[in-house]
Amino acid sequence: MSATEDGKSLQALPRERLIDRAVDAIREHILVNRLSGGDRLPSESELARSLGISRNVVRQAVSSLEALGIVQVAHGRGIYVSTLADTNVFRQLATWINASELDNAEFLEVRVIFERGIHELLVDRLTDDDLDHLETLAVAMRDATDEAEIHQIHDEFHRACLAATGNRFLVTMGTILYRFFWGVGYTSPRVHFVSAAEMQRSHLQMVELLRRRDRDDIPRMIALHLGIDTASTGGK
Repeated sequence: MSATEDGKSLQALPRERLIDRAVDAIREHILVNRLSGGDRLPSESELARSLGISRNVVRQAVSSLEALGIVQVAHGRGIYVSTLADTNVFRQLATWINASELDNAEFLEVRVIFERGIHELLVDRLTDDDLDHLETLAVAMRDATDEAEIHQIHDEFHRACLAATGNRFLVTMGTILYRFFWGVGYTSPRVHFVSAAEMQRSHLQMVELLRRRDRDDIPRMIALHLGIDTASTGGK
């Protein structure tokens, strides 16, 4: 047992604290590398080697993350980042909403507030490379013939928008909220559902407006995205 200069013994690091540190390190790895649902994490042995801890500690840290809904363990295949729609956070949000009674006007009011904040950041922060990437995705969405592919590209388009804001917290929260909004749109009979055909038409126009970098265009962008009249977004 070691001692400090004043003669008091050093206390061994509690095992629980080491597990907590491993949990934080793995979660930070997911955030720093901008991993999303379905992305594969290093194996237990690779994590143990990189973090300088035992595989048993890694296993317990992964179990903690799995309980939180952050990762999923596919036995025999590896460790994966959970899809946000399957996380406890998303499920808890969904339980507070009765989709069958949700009012469309109230839903759109919240959507417009959320969209306006994102579009203001995009207008101020988008680079030419960001815009080129969004245009490539919008063209691919327009030209896609399979509805599942359209929705997949649409999801990627909005992940790229969130990433372009440069705000990592918004990337995480925005992804959760987008999935939540889309889930409500699919299940609520009173909420306007944006069809795949509308998505194909609107997103390239949104990119064209973003290239102007003019905040006065934001109401029009939001209206295009939500498939509503510009007056509902606070525009003219």
